[in-house]
Amino acid sequence: MKRDSDWAGTISDLALINGKIVTVDRSFHFAEAVAIKADKIVAVGSNEEIKGFISSYDTEVLDLKGKAVLPGINDSHGHPTYLGGVRPPLALDLSYPSIKSIEDLRDAIHEKAKSIQPGEWIRGFGWDQCFIEECKNDPSILPRKTDIDEVSPENPVALADHTGHTLLVNSKALSLAGINKDTTDPVGGVVERDPNTGEPTGILKELAAHVLISSHIPVYSRKEKKEAIKTSMKELNANGITSFTDAAIGPGGDSYVYGVMSSEIIELYRELYEEGHLSVRMTILLLFGEYGTLSFDDMKNGLETFQVPSDLDPLWVRIPGVKVFADGIPPTKTAWMNEDYLDGGHGSASVPGVTDEEQYNELVKLIAHAHRNGKQIGVHATGDRAIDATVDGFIKGYMEKPIDDLRHYVIHGDFLSRSTAERMAKYNFGVAMQPYIKSWLADILPALVGKDRTDHQFPMRMVLDAGINLTGSSDAPMTPLNWRLGMQSAVLRESLTSGRVGGPDQCISLEEAVKIYTINGAWQDHMEHVKGSIEVGKLADLCILEKDLFSVDPHELHDIPILMTIAGGKIVFDNLSR
Repeated sequence: MKRDSDWAGTISDLALINGKIVTVDRSFHFAEAVAIKADKIVAVGSNEEIKGFISSYDTEVLDLKGKAVLPGINDSHGHPTYLGGVRPPLALDLSYPSIKSIEDLRDAIHEKAKSIQPGEWIRGFGWDQCFIEECKNDPSILPRKTDIDEVSPENPVALADHTGHTLLVNSKALSLAGINKDTTDPVGGVVERDPNTGEPTGILKELAAHVLISSHIPVYSRKEKKEAIKTSMKELNANGITSFTDAAIGPGGDSYVYGVMSSEIIELYRELYEEGHLSVRMTILLLFGEYGTLSFDDMKNGLETFQVPSDLDPLWVRIPGVKVFADGIPPTKTAWMNEDYLDGGHGSASVPGVTDEEQYNELVKLIAHAHRNGKQIGVHATGDRAIDATVDGFIKGYMEKPIDDLRHYVIHGDFLSRSTAERMAKYNFGVAMQPYIKSWLADILPALVGKDRTDHQFPMRMVLDAGINLTGSSDAPMTPLNWRLGMQSAVLRESLTSGRVGGPDQCISLEEAVKIYTINGAWQDHMEHVKGSIEVGKLADLCILEKDLFSVDPHELHDIPILMTIAGGKIVFDNLSR
């Protein structure tokens, strides 16, 4: 039995018996039972060994009847307040299978327009060209303003796709924002135009372009923002998630996505904690500059002027560093690539600069500055050129001021090269990947970057073999919170639509997949000593599943139900039959 003399004779508050406890400790062994006192794990072992920690009067005992237990899931990258802010009733749910065609999209807008006053904004999120009948076989076909103007003549419409990187708006919204054929593209963003007339089509690519519209949309009230957080926490807990990285909160998010990424969110997290309603441990990365773009001056001024609260409970709300956008995403051809896309162009960086060299220098300079200020840095970088520049910035900062163990990391890292992976390992940098995105993009990307680059996307095996800390995440709401989907994708690398295996040499084992969603995420948070595994003395964050991950066909992983979630010794989601 795993126990500590400090807990000898302790009577637990809660005991789980007759389970398959996946400890994720150094030996990655399995136990039968675990005992919890307050917010800590006090014993892990066999049913017989746990008996000494159980009192018939003071201990609640849950007989798991063979059910599996994992450490609480640590989703290492996403946008939980955004998640709550784009869910009904605050916004239309446009995800599949609700929306399967452009006609479905039109119908959803039309119904909403009938229920509100002229002039009110219609907000929505989640449409996916991969599942829209008219679009799924041709990446160039998207729903545009001409498809939705007729059903929304009096209401401005702003509908984000499921990646959050493409925004569809109608003519009413374009007019209110003053966007026309003379509007110039913002740095790091694209206003798509009709090739014949030069007029905007209603498609805005990347966050920098979205601000042209979102700055005109009324932000949510404080009450609505708080409800958005509660909505997201409920979904997180229902998915067994007890820790989450909220990437991009701060002054740079004040006018974006209705204010659910503003610095006020930090105060709301504090408020929920003080009320005893915070059920997910949050790590926050601060965002400076205009949302989606960042200059060296933005970084410098932000670090000098933004006051990070010093009285937050670090076990529940941590603010260790900053978020940087280096580029966009492959489907919109805004990922910054070394090699051109098949039909030309190689994307660009999301920082100021006319030339690639100017953008490279700006990106490296601002990243190095954040390092010198002792901040952990998470950088959204998908294209290999963006990843290379990001890592150059990490290294430049370290060489100028060798601060150890900041644990900078690349977010996404789609087209990470082997040579850059080796450099990352040398300096103890990490990568936060989203395996499910690989399965989603598998049949779209070949038309944009070719089969070889598509198969290499998210090279998880290469990352682990290089000795890099790899974490798993959802990037929610861009993909579902269902981390079992992520594990399934990491293990199988099968296309979501065709089933084709892309890059089988990059598959990882199920044990490794469990680690990237638990202990590896704890490492990224600098908290592997207190969470991420089921060990005596660690925080009692647990996830109980209907089935054992290791005894089902990998194709069935995504379907395993979550029965209970425990955060800090408290049951925060309960669907377990007694």
